[in-house]
Amino acid sequence: MQRMFQIYTIINLVLLKFERMIYMRKRKLFPFLSLFLIIGLFVTGCGQAQPVATPPSNTPAATSSEDSSKAIKSALETYFNDIGSKVTNSYKIAEKDLKDELDKTPDKYVILDIRKADAYALGHIKGAINVPYGADIANNLDSIRAIAKDKTLIVACYTGQTAGQADSLLNVAGIKTLSLNSGMGGSGTVGFETRGWLGQKYPTVTEATAMPTAPAVATNSKAIDVAVQKYFNEVPKDSYKIDLPVMKDALANQPDKYYLVDVRKAVDFAKGHIKGAVNIPYGPDVAKNLDSIKDKSTGKTAVVYCYTGQTAAQVDSLLNIFGITTKSLNFGFGMDGFSKGWSADKSYEVVK
Repeated sequence: MQRMFQIYTIINLVLLKFERMIYMRKRKLFPFLSLFLIIGLFVTGCGQAQPVATPPSNTPAATSSEDSSKAIKSALETYFNDIGSKVTNSYKIAEKDLKDELDKTPDKYVILDIRKADAYALGHIKGAINVPYGADIANNLDSIRAIAKDKTLIVACYTGQTAGQADSLLNVAGIKTLSLNSGMGGSGTVGFETRGWLGQKYPTVTEATAMPTAPAVATNSKAIDVAVQKYFNEVPKDSYKIDLPVMKDALANQPDKYYLVDVRKAVDFAKGHIKGAVNIPYGPDVAKNLDSIKDKSTGKTAVVYCYTGQTAAQVDSLLNIFGITTKSLNFGFGMDGFSKGWSADKSYEVVK
């Protein structure tokens, strides 16, 4: 305002002098000249007085990203630290245990079958809702949270590995979840003929169950929801897994491109493991080593393996949303009574 007053004063002085000079001969021209000078000087003066525009700051976005990373890391630490104390079943449920629970108190559970629609149509657990692994889970995250309120969500897939991924991600998104041990299994899956729900010959139905309508439930963390949805929306062709032959060839030709993490118990690691692997047992040890894994796997692909692939799948998915490019070894290292896995093929190198 002070600047405008100064401009106004100068204009008046100039006009007064000019008026005296041309008053008698240019009386009619004066109003137009006055208006022209006032507008010109006013616009010029005001333009000079304006502050230089400041580009939009990116600070809020950076802060938001930092807060998201902290929220995800905190959730992962809680997840892994609870294993062995608050969680004694490794976030899984055995086939027989689920059958018994459904016979006694079916209303305490919600079953999510994440197999493809054709496999679901051939036979599934009674009441199971089909939400195929991938973008469908991302799109239905809010509905899944709503129908699972005050209940335990059971996730079933083919062998337990993609269910393990969904299991861990839904848990950190605030949904109490367990994965079905060995999945649906059965004769349609090599190596699982006698494993899983179908392998145990437990009852199935073919009638589809639609996604129920339930009141919305608020999320604990929008940042985690976004990370979980991104994970499922961007599922690669390998479903975040690496097959045994592919891993064998990769280690023979380009071992420096991989960082192997064996999440089995230390005693089993000592008996034999894949060459180059580091032992970080599933549970609190993973929580302690999140930053170390990220640092040591920089520029590489982290490959996590366990006994059959299920707990490794949990670690796989959580490391991915923590910003680590990760795959889980399909069918894991193997174990007694399991015909699949790295150790089941004698041509695969095992070291101690």
